[in-house]
Amino acid sequence: MAVNEKKFKMNKDENRKEHFEFIRKYVEWLKKTPNKKWSKVHAKFLSK
Repeated sequence: MAVNEKKFKMNKDENRKEHFEFIRKYVEWLKKTPNKKWSKVHAKFLSK
């Protein structure tokens, strides 16, 4: 199976940008969300 290196590189770069954008948005949410609410959401996430 041949892999188009240019396409792979584009997908890798795009995924990295998407990942960092998610992290930035999550950090913004964490900063503005009270600890009590954040803890409940985090606990639900960890219990899955």
